[in-house]
Amino acid sequence: MKRYIIDAQTLQQQSFEFDLEVGMELFETMEMSDITGADYKFRVVGTRLTSNKLEIEVDGEGSVVTQCDRCLDDVTIEAEASGAMVVYFGDEAKPFDGEEVTLQRGDELSIAQFIYDSIMLDLPIVRAHKPEDCNPEMLARISGVTE
Repeated sequence: MKRYIIDAQTLQQQSFEFDLEVGMELFETMEMSDITGADYKFRVVGTRLTSNKLEIEVDGEGSVVTQCDRCLDDVTIEAEASGAMVVYFGDEAKPFDGEEVTLQRGDELSIAQFIYDSIMLDLPIVRAHKPEDCNPEMLARISGVTE
């Protein structure tokens, strides 16, 4: 998970940008994830707002594989993902709360949870194939139709 760590020296810069590829290794570390495949490409941009405040924005696109809510077969869902977080530097560290985090100067920052949340929040609530692409046997079973 080192790829999701932004080191202290980078965090102290006025600005930074880098590309980040995200695959299943991220989802395998998260509890209760129903994702079985992932392929995303992100652009991560950090901008210094004040001497003790930094904004990090992520923009990505890709796809995940999960279970179809209708037929239970695997479905690939393509989606864009984006988000912004504020990083404060202070005397006392405070964990990431979904929008901001406070670090002590010299600390490094993991953006793994932030990237994960950005992807999951941009996925549709109903994760399903188009009806014509669903498993016809399963659709027949749930509609009570037998042949």
